[in-house]
Amino acid sequence: MDMYDKDEALGQLLCDVENLMEDLYQSGFDTVHDSTLKALKDMVGRTAAYGMELLSQLLSELAKGVEMRRHQLEKKTGPLIGVYVQIERYVNICREKIEYDKGRCYYLADKQTNIHQIS
Repeated sequence: MDMYDKDEALGQLLCDVENLMEDLYQSGFDTVHDSTLKALKDMVGRTAAYGMELLSQLLSELAKGVEMRRHQLEKKTGPLIGVYVQIERYVNICREKIEYDKGRCYYLADKQTNIHQIS
């Protein structure tokens, strides 16, 4: 698997996480659908399989918090919002890293091409 295939696979995973976070944002922490909660739990496993342990932990924490929140009379959003923001930041940093890696590969490939043309 070359660099671009890995980037595409990781990009798709990040897109799936973003879509899940958008679903959660739109429904709110109080009225999370069962399907969204299941998808959140499934995403914990997928991100762990990609070696993204921190993201997996954050998603697990969010899933547990949202599930517990469904059964509480008094709603406190503070801790869950903090986890939600950390997930968003993580995804954005990953996207930036992918773009930096693509640029690095492009310039290294271009440098190699120039060296071969000079030789």
